[in-house]
Amino acid sequence: MKRVFTALAFLFLTQQAFAMQTDEFSSFIKQIRNEAMKNGIDKNILDVALPANTKFISKLIERSKPKNQTQSKLSFSTYTKRLVSDNRIKTAKEKYKNNYITLQKISAKYGIPKEVIVALWGIESNFGKSMGNYNIVPSLATLAYGSHRKDFFKKELLYSLQILQEGHIDPKNLKGSWAGAMGQCQFMPSSFIELAADGNGDGKKNIWSDNADVFASAANYLKSRGWQTNKHWGQQVILTKFLPANFEINKQGLSIPLNIKQWKKLGVMPKHGYNDYKGEKASLFIPEGPSGKAYLVYNNFRTIMRWNNSTSFAFSVLTLAEKIKLSKKEDK
Repeated sequence: MKRVFTALAFLFLTQQAFAMQTDEFSSFIKQIRNEAMKNGIDKNILDVALPANTKFISKLIERSKPKNQTQSKLSFSTYTKRLVSDNRIKTAKEKYKNNYITLQKISAKYGIPKEVIVALWGIESNFGKSMGNYNIVPSLATLAYGSHRKDFFKKELLYSLQILQEGHIDPKNLKGSWAGAMGQCQFMPSSFIELAADGNGDGKKNIWSDNADVFASAANYLKSRGWQTNKHWGQQVILTKFLPANFEINKQGLSIPLNIKQWKKLGVMPKHGYNDYKGEKASLFIPEGPSGKAYLVYNNFRTIMRWNNSTSFAFSVLTLAEKIKLSKKEDK
């Protein structure tokens, strides 16, 4: 009897907690709706995208925890092999050819290599095939209410409503990743507002179904974040002697930037000869420890990290871009 009573008491408390959470979330949605309307968002848009009875998506809270992020679960080699697979390289090569004229135009305008644009496109959304099926607004509302990054997701939620107000996409079609990334280039709403670009001159910024806009938006992002035209991102090196005991490598496998002369003194030597970077500083990148492969990475590597603050991601994008370049040479 005691067991039955305990079970019933637990069930009652669980239901009570759920009811309290539901009431609190409803109050939060009401608050967001009021704030959005004060910012000029039409009530009709809110009634479709963020109705008063918007449901809390509890599974997103667990998924948003850092320990559950894909990149934190996979080793560097597993992650990069998955993103730079033979199949993806083959598809990237085909997409590069099929979109060459558009890519050439965008590359000339923004100063971003065509192969880097294609690599980002391929890794972010599998060339537009995997954009996510979550309804962006309720997902962001859930994360703004219950995640460990409430302020960040609230900002993104309000930006997503601004995108709808500006008419870039129908509220019913605004879908993407569970965390709010949208379109073929997987922009967060704030990135869309700041950096989405019209690549074909039709007056729209359609990162969902227009390749020219996708390419222009990606290129505009990299240009605005400091990409340096006609400069390489890095090179493989060999450690010819032990690094000093006090030499620091951060959790992402990166050191502080030093110039080439300093790296030579430390015994860091190029595998294929130093490139001429005209004094540009580089960080040592050792993703799998001193016994693994080592690289010197430059400004453009860090620019990709401003897109996604992950060395594994940046390395994968730039490696895929290099594979596309190699494919181009093989075709000649």
